[in-house]
Amino acid sequence: MAVRDLLKAVVKLIVMMALALVVVAGAFGVGYASGSMRPGAQVPPPAAAASIPVAPGNSKEPAGFGVFWEAWTTVESQFYGTIPSEQDRVYGATRGMVATYGDPNTAFIEPKLASIFREDISGSFEGIGASVRMNEMGQVVIAEPFVGQPAAKAGLLRGDVILSVDKKSLDGMSLYEAISLIRGQAGTTVVLKVARQGVDKPFDVSVVRARIENKVVDSKMLPGDIGYVSLSEFSRGASSKIADAIRSLEAEGQLKGLVLDLRDNPGGLLDEAGLVASQFIDKGAVTIEREKGGKEQVLEAQPGGVALDVPLVVLVNQGSASASEIVAGAIKENGRGKLVGEQTFGKGTVQMPQTLSDGSELRVTIAEWLTPNKEQINGQGIVPDIVVERTQADFVDGRDPQLDRAVESLSGTK
Repeated sequence: MAVRDLLKAVVKLIVMMALALVVVAGAFGVGYASGSMRPGAQVPPPAAAASIPVAPGNSKEPAGFGVFWEAWTTVESQFYGTIPSEQDRVYGATRGMVATYGDPNTAFIEPKLASIFREDISGSFEGIGASVRMNEMGQVVIAEPFVGQPAAKAGLLRGDVILSVDKKSLDGMSLYEAISLIRGQAGTTVVLKVARQGVDKPFDVSVVRARIENKVVDSKMLPGDIGYVSLSEFSRGASSKIADAIRSLEAEGQLKGLVLDLRDNPGGLLDEAGLVASQFIDKGAVTIEREKGGKEQVLEAQPGGVALDVPLVVLVNQGSASASEIVAGAIKENGRGKLVGEQTFGKGTVQMPQTLSDGSELRVTIAEWLTPNKEQINGQGIVPDIVVERTQADFVDGRDPQLDRAVESLSGTK
């Protein structure tokens, strides 16, 4: 029976990875507001898999697997109505099993959805332009509507709970499934039903999707010889672009201070995070990885940074996640600079993406990142030294009190 063999293979692979994930030495991966990952690996065919626990006296199936087949065959033979395809049932069973781990970032993603998420690596995608998270009630929440993007233009606010997308309830969906519904072709309209604190009833918000292009690095000279550099993601080469931008600012004249803007930066490659931090820190820990079982590995700053002495302020907000929090935490705890803005997202776990044989993807949480002082990032975030809110009215009117406060701090006026 083909579907039975397929499901056995999927379950065996999941069990294998949950028990003993083999990580390619030196490889680190992509981070998002919804999760931080190492680069994925192709899963070997079942015949090449490592030893897997099986039921006593049964060399073919995991313990307790017979109950699943009892349920499968009973429903298949007795269900009155249209029976879903075998593939839909296999995917549904796999999603349900993964959901029992209770981790919103450990998830099974079908091939179509997996290809959508791979767009993030390319630096552009089509959607509404906002980072989202899952709250403790399993609801999808707007973490940060990006400035000038469709979500913000449509009036969505941080903290808005998305109940449905185009009348399809998000109840019981994983974060990845919800995002796949929110995203879509540029120029199309998506209708989100939103619950907002202080508003009695949920209401609809129509958002016209757009292609969201990430300009990785932007820089300019501010009044008072203060340099400004923003980083939108920790993609490959980000550290080199940051270094080049700082050198260009230095070539314009004396650099009396520097603002590094990590607001709305959802994360990226861990090695790039280490190299970005190393532009400002010449020695010391950048972050600590704690694996299952308590084993810890320290990522150290590398020598040779281009801005080791210039006074530094880092801007953060609720959209600063994953690798952004690693860099912000490293700069703060190494005493290299001050953080200004709002408490960060709080995404400090690591996912290993595994591409399965049919193009679907399995993301498994395998570790967490800690600050150099071993403070937890996940679920906590990082509190700035100077807390400054940027309100919706500030966005609309073009004000940036966070940047203003950063400049004041560097110029010594406050």
